[in-house]
Amino acid sequence: MRVLGALVCAGWLAATAPGCATSMRQTLDETAAVFHDDLRWGRLPAAETAVDTEMRAAFQAHHRGWGESVQVIDVEVESLRSTNDRGSARLRVAWVHAGDSTDVKQSLVEEQWESRAGSWRLRGETVIAGDPGLFGTPAPAPDRRSASR
Repeated sequence: MRVLGALVCAGWLAATAPGCATSMRQTLDETAAVFHDDLRWGRLPAAETAVDTEMRAAFQAHHRGWGESVQVIDVEVESLRSTNDRGSARLRVAWVHAGDSTDVKQSLVEEQWESRAGSWRLRGETVIAGDPGLFGTPAPAPDRRSASR
């Protein structure tokens, strides 16, 4: 009877152990969903927990004005791709400058992600299209010569 009990226990452990390991590893989809929700609602300290420690100072600098000079209206994930240990996301961010809620701007942001020891961490983010002011970079001044023609 002991042998049968040991076999049942060993079989149960063998069947559940891989499931436990998988459930402890977060997918990029799960990590990015929580991260982007935190960004959308201005929970930057919570979002920072998904940022690689080497990139955290740059992340804080990029998002310094969020909630003060930049008001995020919406964050929409347009694409999310990953391999075993690398990933990328493209987001469309709708936002306004504080005090001007009528001039809605949009920026397309590309993020780079990396998985280490089962945890996904943001490694970089760049505005690749739209208004660059999302991260505090002013938009280029209009060319006055072409405007007067």
